[in-house]
Amino acid sequence: MSFFVLLCHLTFFATLIAHEQPIMEVCGFKFTEGPLWVDELGWIFSDIPANTVYKIANHEVYLSPSGNSNGLALDKKGNILLAEHGNRRISRMYRNGNIEVVAERYQGKRFNSPNDLVVRSDGSIFFTDPPYGLPGGMNGPNAELNFCGIYEITPKGDVLLINKKLNKPNGIALSRDEEILFVADTEQNAIFKFLYKDKEYPMEEIKFCDVASPDGIKIDKQDNLWVTSSEGVVVFNKQGERIDIIKVPKHPANCAFGGKNGDEFLVTARDCVYLYRLKKEK
Repeated sequence: MSFFVLLCHLTFFATLIAHEQPIMEVCGFKFTEGPLWVDELGWIFSDIPANTVYKIANHEVYLSPSGNSNGLALDKKGNILLAEHGNRRISRMYRNGNIEVVAERYQGKRFNSPNDLVVRSDGSIFFTDPPYGLPGGMNGPNAELNFCGIYEITPKGDVLLINKKLNKPNGIALSRDEEILFVADTEQNAIFKFLYKDKEYPMEEIKFCDVASPDGIKIDKQDNLWVTSSEGVVVFNKQGERIDIIKVPKHPANCAFGGKNGDEFLVTARDCVYLYRLKKEK
């Protein structure tokens, strides 16, 4: 490798965050996931084995039991949606604390183990359903489906199957114009995209980029895709080209943008969560 190429490779990293080191590190959990910024609460996240949703401040319990929640999201009205990894359903928690089941079956059969979710502006909920929370996985006694699906829950509550061809669909995100759905397949070491604008079901998967063991994913204001992976948090532009990587102290599982000024980036990583400051937009 030439010196010039090596120099380019080394200066390629960590340009989208203000500092390489996190501004906050909180540890002592079991396995953190589902980071979410909520204006009234601040940062919250799931701890799957602990069956708890925490607020980042002082390990404060926000919800327990949580159905072993994994991914979290906000609906159009600001209620919290939970991908209940253990209870095998998508649920909604209202501001008064009441919880309702949004969906738990496809064609009469229970989901595997809902993992992550994203919400469209019209209220549609998209989520992935790998078997990570099922004892014995797809071959276990509790499995009712014979595939790992990607689904849409319409505003009317209908459950539509988008695709069942990925091996282990995991993180999920929508492009800014909401015309492209991105899904991480951990087992295939790749991110796939689906052209939601065509609205043809099932949708064909199109490989977007390769990355080692991708998990949670998020889209930023510039339509860059941030991917938690065994490499760290790898950032891809709209063309699927790597433009950045954030090295995290531990293997990251998910990430989210937020903060009072929208300049924070929270990464969940094994028993810890790491908060980074984003660079100011020019």
